[in-house]
Amino acid sequence: MFSRLFAAATAAGHRSLGLRRETLVAGPWSLRVHRGGRPGGEPWLLLHGLGATSGTFLPLLRNLLPEAEVALPELSELGGTRGPRPAPTVVEAAELVAEVARRCFPGRPPTLAGISLGGWTAVRAQLAHPGLAARLLLVVPGGWRDQDWRRISGMVRFETLEEARVLWRALFVAPHWWMRPARWGLFLAYRSAAVRAILATVREDDAFDGADLARIDVPVGLIWGAEDRLFRAEVGEAMRRALPRATLEAIPAAAHGVQWERPREFVAAVARFRAAFPLPAGAGREQDPERRVPGWPDGRGGGRCPRPTT
Repeated sequence: MFSRLFAAATAAGHRSLGLRRETLVAGPWSLRVHRGGRPGGEPWLLLHGLGATSGTFLPLLRNLLPEAEVALPELSELGGTRGPRPAPTVVEAAELVAEVARRCFPGRPPTLAGISLGGWTAVRAQLAHPGLAARLLLVVPGGWRDQDWRRISGMVRFETLEEARVLWRALFVAPHWWMRPARWGLFLAYRSAAVRAILATVREDDAFDGADLARIDVPVGLIWGAEDRLFRAEVGEAMRRALPRATLEAIPAAAHGVQWERPREFVAAVARFRAAFPLPAGAGREQDPERRVPGWPDGRGGGRCPRPTT
């Protein structure tokens, strides 16, 4: 019941911005994917984090949609995706992301953006498929091997509401008043089968180190909440040093939920990333208004991702 309510709330938020809900079948997984934006604009593939849905990008979408064509896959049953388990493993999620990119942006490497676990998945997807993305935007990403994983594990695994408050304080420095009811949603999400499935399958081999990041030759933007208590800001600095082409921006008075706590500063940081690493000319597929877009029945960016014929 909770998963259905979570998925319905996410879909309603996306519909309010003109996005459409689609289904992409990849092996045993039936992925819910939200699509929309400007047909032929910058391709963006956005990945949510643990205990969240693609609604985590709502603070960014209103600014991004006029210039970008977006795809937001749901990577657990919390967002409406169905499969053999409530959520894929990190490695499985990386492969699903690569499939979404191939189907939704054929011949156009997207900007691959991920928040928290979504950033971890983005790194793993790019390492497994080096030509997948044109650039990476990693927002408080997980996955860096050299950090205190026992502390982190203790924060995301809890049984009581009091224990959940420890994670809440890691997510936000001074949350807005309207965010207070979300504490209950956080507790329920992290007690869900989807989160438990991910935590039960994550392995040390899923993490990455400096040698892995040195293999990523596309531009990378790192955005951090300066007071993040889950993945601390020094992790961002270590990642920046390891990456061949990267910028790091730490937003003051913000923690792990930086996009919610400081939305204006977050959107501005994304804009600076786009300006620092512009896509090559022709990366977007500009369309004549009268021209129909393949795979979109109404020609305006709706419909479903093109499906393979085999």
